[in-house]
Amino acid sequence: MFKSNRFFLQFIAWGLGVIAVQSAFAQAIPLDDLSAFTNKAGNWKIVGDASVDISKVNVLNTKPGKGVLACVHEKGKYGQEYELVSNFKHGDLDLELDFMLTKESNSGIYLQGNYEVQLFDSWGKKSAKYNDNGGIYERWNDSKPEGEKGYEGYAPRFNVAKAPGLWQNIKISYQAPRFDAAGKKIANAVFLKITLNGVVIHENVEVSGPTRGSLTAEDVASGPLRIQGDHGSLAIKNIVINNFDKKPGTLSDLTYKTFYGSFGKNEDFSKQTVAETGKANAITWEILKENNNYAYVYNGKFNAPTEGEYTFRLQSAGNAYVKIDGQDVLPAESRNNNMFRVGKVTLKAGAHAIELLNSKTEGYMRPGLALWVAGPGFREISLNTASSVTTGGGVDPILIAAPTNTIMRSFMDFRKNPSAKNVRIVHAVSVGSASNLHYTYDLEKGAVLQVWRGEFLDATPMWHERGDGSSRPRGSVTLLNNEMFLGKTSGQSAWTADTTGSGFRQKGYSLDDTDAPTFNYIAFGSPVSDRVSVIDNKYFEREVKVANPVKDLVARLAEGTSIEKVSEGLYAVNNKSYFIQLTDKSVKPEIRTVNGTQELIVPVKNGEVKYAILF
Repeated sequence: MFKSNRFFLQFIAWGLGVIAVQSAFAQAIPLDDLSAFTNKAGNWKIVGDASVDISKVNVLNTKPGKGVLACVHEKGKYGQEYELVSNFKHGDLDLELDFMLTKESNSGIYLQGNYEVQLFDSWGKKSAKYNDNGGIYERWNDSKPEGEKGYEGYAPRFNVAKAPGLWQNIKISYQAPRFDAAGKKIANAVFLKITLNGVVIHENVEVSGPTRGSLTAEDVASGPLRIQGDHGSLAIKNIVINNFDKKPGTLSDLTYKTFYGSFGKNEDFSKQTVAETGKANAITWEILKENNNYAYVYNGKFNAPTEGEYTFRLQSAGNAYVKIDGQDVLPAESRNNNMFRVGKVTLKAGAHAIELLNSKTEGYMRPGLALWVAGPGFREISLNTASSVTTGGGVDPILIAAPTNTIMRSFMDFRKNPSAKNVRIVHAVSVGSASNLHYTYDLEKGAVLQVWRGEFLDATPMWHERGDGSSRPRGSVTLLNNEMFLGKTSGQSAWTADTTGSGFRQKGYSLDDTDAPTFNYIAFGSPVSDRVSVIDNKYFEREVKVANPVKDLVARLAEGTSIEKVSEGLYAVNNKSYFIQLTDKSVKPEIRTVNGTQELIVPVKNGEVKYAILF
């Protein structure tokens, strides 16, 4: 079965599927019971949901059901018997899961039982250390002097930890240590990439040996997945693994022919004069004697070690195709030398004929050819020489930092959920702070679109060459909504999405002595001031004041697929993606459902609305 993808694709580091532990295909670990794990102390259990009151230390509340792993553990009781240990062992592994921490909780994910990625309540820290959320834990040597026993810990690039009680996502791409035939270690373990809450926090971090608290003192070729359960309570769901335990595909019997001249896309090279022939161990354009007006064809065998789907990724200057067993995996197409194409093919185990052609008549383009393959049970590998890869066409990014309160006007593309239509906000104002907490405000609707933690803005789309006027957040983004904050509503009537009925008129913004803005507008005939402030480097507090509010004026604090009351004044939105917290406990909010969407509505009491956005 052959499939091709004609879109230009950048390499995606995560596997295209999810694998089963016992086979070469990836899959989610079912959380219907604990049969995939061992837990001696019994402090882990299967539940249907979990929640956290962020005002209470180490308190995890659960609901009966399936699909969530919950560790309920009293602090101060330490020991490996409290850990959750997988019954399967692994070497190279991609792992993805969602986790929820309690206030002041501490846990960790041990790859092969030996190499820990820290899970920690680091919410609100401006900078992070090796023992903060997403850090690669330090190694330990008791024989060293005090203060030097710990070494080689690696802090995440940014602290993008969410508040306790919110679901966080982590992806780990791990390469196990390598051993020779005699069992001697010849290469260290490497964390190829770790992504926390959508932000890459580690890349290509090599660890010389097991981290502190490891299962074994020395490196091993294979070991279990361990999750620490003796330092606090937490919950985990959506565990997906890709266990790279199979041999990779290879090329053999590779030969080539070269041709020179100006050739068409569908040239018949059987009628052309061959300039050179030869044998090769890997694909490369460097067999050529000219940099333009050339063509060359490789023929050989692609050896598929395991039956299954193989994904080929091609980078070429000019026209190129890839055929296996005479059929197109990637049909003949001309592409720029910094673009990629991806094609998939299902193969039986064994040798298959492979043919690759590349021709070029565009003199402005440098030669280049690269071919990668990923398949059942192995990561993407290169089938070309390292020097054959072409680079170029990239753009130096234009980045905006926020060492102080910083305001940037630009277009901002916004999609409040994956299935929603993309909307370009043309009157967007992004506000950055030295606390690494930032937000985007829509001047046309008085809406806070999104908040994020990390660095401020990428203005490359706006300022490179002619630009398109837009900028992009640089951090872990939490999407809110792009509709009016104030409205008049009753029963099940839909919230007003435009300004027609409100008489909305923007009045710009004013700056205080720290350059923090207060946004001003008129709605329903009343002047409105809207100020968003950073509190304790952790969250935003929003205060909206309405002069002479009309009768029955209400504010919509949140909208999403789900809104649930966690504790008094605390509401979780979009399956615990973020919290809304009311600072005035006398305000009685309403959770209502309209057209399948839930909304959190409060009256504009005494002309004021004040609440916090915790993320």
